[in-house]
Amino acid sequence: MFKHWSKCSSTCVRSCRSGNSSRHFDGGVALIEAMVALLIMAVGMLALAGLHGKLRRGADLSKQRGEAIRLAQREMESLRTYSLLAHPDPANPAAGVLAYTDIETQAPNTNAGDPNSNAVFSLSRVITPWAENQSAQTAVRIRVDWVDRANSAQFVLIDSIISRADPGLSTALTLAPTALTVQGPAGREASIPVSAHDLGNGNSVFVPTRQDTVAWVFNNLSGVIIGKCTVAMGTLATGLSKEDVAACSNNTFGYLLSGFVRFSLTTPPDSSAPGSPAQALDAGLVPSASTPSHECYDDSAEVIASAGTVISYHCAVYPNNSLPRVWSARLNLSGLPLADGDPNQRRICRYSADYDGNGSISNAEHPADYVNVSTALTRQNFLVIKASESCPAGHAVNPAAGYFSNTATVLHQP
Repeated sequence: MFKHWSKCSSTCVRSCRSGNSSRHFDGGVALIEAMVALLIMAVGMLALAGLHGKLRRGADLSKQRGEAIRLAQREMESLRTYSLLAHPDPANPAAGVLAYTDIETQAPNTNAGDPNSNAVFSLSRVITPWAENQSAQTAVRIRVDWVDRANSAQFVLIDSIISRADPGLSTALTLAPTALTVQGPAGREASIPVSAHDLGNGNSVFVPTRQDTVAWVFNNLSGVIIGKCTVAMGTLATGLSKEDVAACSNNTFGYLLSGFVRFSLTTPPDSSAPGSPAQALDAGLVPSASTPSHECYDDSAEVIASAGTVISYHCAVYPNNSLPRVWSARLNLSGLPLADGDPNQRRICRYSADYDGNGSISNAEHPADYVNVSTALTRQNFLVIKASESCPAGHAVNPAAGYFSNTATVLHQP
C-alpha cells in the first residue's frame, strides 16, 4: 500500500512540474510580443514626429517664400510708378517724386520685410540697360534673400523690363482715334459735339449757333451727319425732340469739320496761352472747281459780345456720291484783315504737328490741304497773330516741364 502511494505521488509530482513550465513559457512569449509592438509603435511615433516637423518646415518655408515674392513684386511695381523722365533739377530732386532716371542699382536692404515676420528678408535690385534698346528700356532684377527655420539660405528672383515711356502720354490711352467709330462722351461717337442733344433713338441733334436756323442730325454710332433741318433762330438743341426732326432725318450725308480759333496779338505771340480778345471772322473751304458742298458756322458774334477769347466753328462737309464717300479741299479763315508785315493786320497760323510720329501730317493732324477725308475731323485749330510776327514754334508734350499738349504752329495764311 505504501509503495502504491509513492508511485502515485511521483506521477502527480511530474504532472504538476510539467504544468508550471508551460505557463512560464507562455508568459515569456507575451512579454516579447509586447516589447516588439512597443518598439514598432516607438519607431512609428518617431517617423510621425519627423513627418510633422517636415510638414511644419514646409508650411513655414511656403509662407516665407510667398512673403518674399510679395516684397519683390511690390518693389518692381513701385519702380513702374515713375511720374517724370528726369528731375528738372537733378541736384535738388523733389521729395517723394520718382523719375525714370532714379531707377538704379540699389544696395541690399537687409530689413525689407515685416518686423513681425518669422524671418528677416534682404532685398536688392540690379539695373542694367536692355541690350536690344538701351536708350528706351531697362532690365530690372529684384532679389530677396532670407534664412529659413533649418538655417538654410533661400532666395527668390523677379526679372522684368521697364520702358522709358513719358508718363504724360498715359492719358492718351483714354482718347479714341478720330478715325475709329468708338463711343465717347454720352455713349456716342467721339466726334459728335458734346452739346448735341441725344434724341434717344440712336441719333443726336446739334444746333451750331443761336444766330442760325440750321440743325444737324448725327448718327450716334458712326458720327455721320444724316439729317439737315431748318429751325427757328435761337432754338437750342435741348429743345428739340425726335418728333421735331423726324421729317428732316436721313435726308443727307456729311462729315463734321470743327475746331477753335484763338488770338495772340502780343509780341512775341504765345501759342501755349493765347489770351487776346476774339475778332470777327468766317471759316469756310476755299472755293475751287472740286470744292465739295459745305456750310460753316461760328460763334464769333456771341464770343465778341461777351469779351471772350476763343471762337468755335463747325462745318458740315458733304462728300461725293461715289464709294468711298470722301472729300478734298482746304479750310481757310476769312473776314480778318490779312497783310504781310503790317502790325495792324493779321496772320493765321494752324496748330499742326506729327502727333503720332509716323513722319507725315495726316488729315487729323491739320495739314494745309485735306485729301480724301472719309471721317469727321475735330480739333482743327487756328491761331491769329499780328502780321508782323512769325508763327510760334511752340513745344512738344513734356510733362516734366508742365507741357501736356503740343502747341506747335505753322503758317497757314500770310
